[in-house]
Amino acid sequence: MIRIINGARRHQFPTDIDAMHRLRKRVFHDLLRWDVQVHDAWEIDHYDRANPIYVLSYGDNGSLRGALRLLPTLGPNMLDDTFPQLLGAGPEIRSAAIWESSRFCIDPEISQDRANNQVTIAAAELMCGVGELGLASGLSHIVTVTDVFLERMFKRMGCPGERIADPQRIGSVQAVAVSWDVSQDLLERMKAVATIDGSVLEQPMTLASARAA
Repeated sequence: MIRIINGARRHQFPTDIDAMHRLRKRVFHDLLRWDVQVHDAWEIDHYDRANPIYVLSYGDNGSLRGALRLLPTLGPNMLDDTFPQLLGAGPEIRSAAIWESSRFCIDPEISQDRANNQVTIAAAELMCGVGELGLASGLSHIVTVTDVFLERMFKRMGCPGERIADPQRIGSVQAVAVSWDVSQDLLERMKAVATIDGSVLEQPMTLASARAA
C-alpha cells in the first residue's frame, strides 16, 4: 500500500515521517556510506523543507518498507541545483510537467532477503505510486539522480528509463540522471513484473490534491 504525505504538513504524521527519515539514514548513511546530512537518527536535507510529496510503501504488517520524495522541477530540486553535471551539455530541466524523484530507498532487511520477491514488489509499488500520481496529474516525465546499481534494478522492474547524460563519479558513487515517460504502458509493465493488481495508492489523488491535503 502506498501512502502519500504532503511535506508541508509533515507534523500531522509524526510516526510516518520519523520512520521515513530513520529508514533513509539506515540506507544512505549507514549502509551505502553516502555523504548525506544526519541529525540524530534521521537523514534529512534542505529539500525536505521545499514542500515535497512523500511516497511511502507499507507492508501487510503495517511497517514502512520503502520511500521516495517528489519535488517539482520548477522549484528547488537535486538534479538542477545540486548535481547539474549529470545533465551533461543539456539545459536545466524546469517544467510544470516534469517532477523529480529522489531519496528512493528500500528497507535493508527486505533487500537482503533474496528468498522472496519483496524487494521487487516494494520497489515497483513505489514506482507505480509515482506513475499513478503522474498520470492523474498530467505529467510527461519523472527524472531522478541515482546510481548505476539502482539504474539496473529499475531495468529489471520493467522501467529502464533513459539516461539524460553519461554517468559521473560523485564521491564514491557512479551517479547518473535518468528520465522516465509517464505513461499507462509503463505503469502496466511495472505492475505486470511485480504481479500487482489494481491501484497501489491508499486513496486516489493528484499531486495538486496531495499538496492541498
